[in-house]
Amino acid sequence: MSEVTSGWFDARIVTGAHPAGLLPPTDADSIATHLERYALSGALVSSMASWLHDPIAGNAEASAVARTLAHRGVRACWTAVPATPGELDSLTTLVDRAIDNGVAAFRIHPLSHGYSPGLLTDLYAALQPHHLPLCIDSAELGWSDLSSIAAAYPELPIVVSSLGYRKLRELGAALTAHANLHVDLVDFASHQGIEWLAANGLADRLLFATGLGVRDPGESIARLAWSGVDDPTVRLVGSLNAGRLFSAGGAV
Repeated sequence: MSEVTSGWFDARIVTGAHPAGLLPPTDADSIATHLERYALSGALVSSMASWLHDPIAGNAEASAVARTLAHRGVRACWTAVPATPGELDSLTTLVDRAIDNGVAAFRIHPLSHGYSPGLLTDLYAALQPHHLPLCIDSAELGWSDLSSIAAAYPELPIVVSSLGYRKLRELGAALTAHANLHVDLVDFASHQGIEWLAANGLADRLLFATGLGVRDPGESIARLAWSGVDDPTVRLVGSLNAGRLFSAGGAV
């Protein structure tokens, strides 16, 4: 399998331990093993703590892993929340600090963290000039909010993750309407979804990602490796799209 996946870039890994304990903790060593097992060129890593415990402090964990594995092409993905006294003073300052630290993308969790995505306009505005991608799990906000953000900030790359099953109609409409929208392969469970996107000229919006730390990586690997698309499309999805999206602040 490593010959098939060689050079792919994993666009979503979560470091830390989920409290449900369904999977072992994901740390720098386990991520390095994952990269070597499948001959991957690198990964985008966010923190479980940033999702489930302390959004801002968890960013330091993601950056620590990225620094440890920088030689393996690992990049950090930070989490943002609305500016709140005692937690975060300024979203603009957070983005500036992220750029100084070589962060490759941001992630938000509006539903999990209990706020309206409309409270993050400063974040979207700060990310857009730098083309730093904004990553969002599909369960964290509705299609209407997603489309509103994509329309208001057309130069801001947005990556939708954990799409689930029977979402191609909604996804297809959103991708057609907004050239800055993308989707990754974490829980991309639609039957022949990769083939459908490729047939409709949308393969350049699809990113290989496993969700290591919250999902079994075999899911996404099998979907792409055993898909019916040609080798150039596999390379596009496996690595080239990530190289284009996550290159701000450092090479992928």
